Amino acid sequence: MRKVFAVICAALVVLAVRVQSQEKTAGVDDEGFIRDWLVLASVDLGDKASTHEEDSQKPMFDKEYYPEQNKVNPKAGDKAKIGDRELEWKAVTSDNSIMNILKLCEDTSSPKVNCLAMGVCYIMADEDIANVKLKIGSDDSSLWKLNDTEVIRVYSGRATDKDQDTKEGLTLKKGVNVLKFAVINGEGEFSICARFVDKDDKPVKNLKISLTPPPAPAAEAK
Repeated sequence: MRKVFAVICAALVVLAVRVQSQEKTAGVDDEGFIRDWLVLASVDLGDKASTHEEDSQKPMFDKEYYPEQNKVNPKAGDKAKIGDRELEWKAVTSDNSIMNILKLCEDTSSPKVNCLAMGVCYIMADEDIANVKLKIGSDDSSLWKLNDTEVIRVYSGRATDKDQDTKEGLTLKKGVNVLKFAVINGEGEFSICARFVDKDDKPVKNLKISLTPPPAPAAEAK
């Protein structure tokens, strides 16, 4: 009887996790843009952040600002200690295709100029989707990674517009794909946008966006 009860409890836990995961997913918009993100805003970089050139900003993109930054997939509410500040990953749903990070900085009393913000979302695909393109826009410079592989890096002082930069020949694997960005703002507006399109530049719509990270892989048995 105890074994049966334990099995039932375990099944209920799995069901609850699945339901919770389904409740936390959203689709892309009609143009394929991702509107749901986790954002960590923002880190002060100093005046050099206004020089949108590789010599100035490459070290800013390559720096690890908190331990395990490049290894851990965050969830809403996770904290990151950077210098003397404790920052929190926030779930954000944008009102339109271009996400306004400046508003989040204002709400969290974070720096709005000469600073860097990070973001992530978890893209769920029902099957492998090959030969897709990632199209992004950013204000200003930005770096993008798909499943821990850098796919776009741009140094530019500019306003965000749709499809400013493109990476072709990508594959969204069946299951969960992790899309991360880091964006540097010199001054003024502070925003990003991103979507996947197919080889004919038509938006990939059969995707679900989650803000819940995939389970960590089980440790290999020794």
